[in-house]
Amino acid sequence: MEKSVQKMWIKNNQLMKKEEFPGDFIEKGISLYEVLRVIKGVPLFLEEHLQRLKNTSRLTNLPIPLNDEEIRKRLQKLITSNNALEGNIKFVFNYPNKDNSQVDFYAYFEEVKYPTDKDYSQGAKTVLVHVERPNPNAKVDRADYRQKIDSAIRDSSSYEAILVDRQGNVSEGGRSNLFMIKGDKVYTAPGDKVLKGITREKVIAACQNRGYEVIEQDISLEEMLNMDAIFISGTSPKALPVGMVDDKIINSAQNKVLRDIMAGYDEIIDDYIKSYQGE
Repeated sequence: MEKSVQKMWIKNNQLMKKEEFPGDFIEKGISLYEVLRVIKGVPLFLEEHLQRLKNTSRLTNLPIPLNDEEIRKRLQKLITSNNALEGNIKFVFNYPNKDNSQVDFYAYFEEVKYPTDKDYSQGAKTVLVHVERPNPNAKVDRADYRQKIDSAIRDSSSYEAILVDRQGNVSEGGRSNLFMIKGDKVYTAPGDKVLKGITREKVIAACQNRGYEVIEQDISLEEMLNMDAIFISGTSPKALPVGMVDDKIINSAQNKVLRDIMAGYDEIIDDYIKSYQGE
C-alpha cells in the first residue's frame, strides 16, 4: 500500500487532503514513476528524473500527457503546500485500464527510511535475492517483483537487497545501484543491465571528479565478496557503505576511496541546491 505522509498530495492538478489518499491505486493497471529527494526545499536532480521518465515512456509505449514544466510546477506546488524542506516525493503516471485510455497523475511525499548515522559509519546490512528486474532500464512498478524483494529485506532485518541474476552476477539493489571498490578502481554492472539511477550517474561523476576509474562489467557474487569495499547509491541512501552481505561482514565504511567518493557526491548535491535556488 502506498502512503502519503504529508498533509497534502496531488491528483492530476488538484491538491488533496492526506485522509483522501487511495493507498491501493498503484496496484491497478501499470504505473510509471519517479522518486526524488527534497533537500532544503529543492527537488534534487529534477531534470534527470524527468528525462528518465520520458525514457521509460518510450520503452513502455505509454504516453505522458504532461510536459516537463507542468510536472515541475505541480511538484513545486506539493512542496510549497506542505512547507516541506526534506523528504522523498514519488510522482506517478497511473494507467488503470488495459487499453491505457485513462491516465492519472499522482504526487505525494512517501514514507521513507533513511540510513542511520551508524549505517554510514559502520555500513548497512544487505540480503542477497535471486531475481532480475523485468525491464532493467525502465522504472515500472511490478507488484510481484517488489513483494519478493520487500519480503527478503523485512525477514532479514536488512536495509537493502542485492540482486543476483541467473548467471550468478550481482546487478543492483532492490531500490538502489551497486558499486564495488578494488584498490583505486570502482566497479559496477553494465548500464544496459540495471536501472540507470540518477544517483548512480552522479556517483560516477563524483568518482571521476576525484580521479577514480569507473569500470562497467559483469561481476560475479564471489568476486563481489572479495572486493575491498561495497556500496549502494540511491535517492534515499545517497552513497552508503555496505557492512554486511547476508552473514558476511564487509569492512566498507573505513575504506578511504569510498569516503572520498561520498564527500564528492555531497559536493555535487550542494552545488545543485545552490544553482536551483539561484534560478
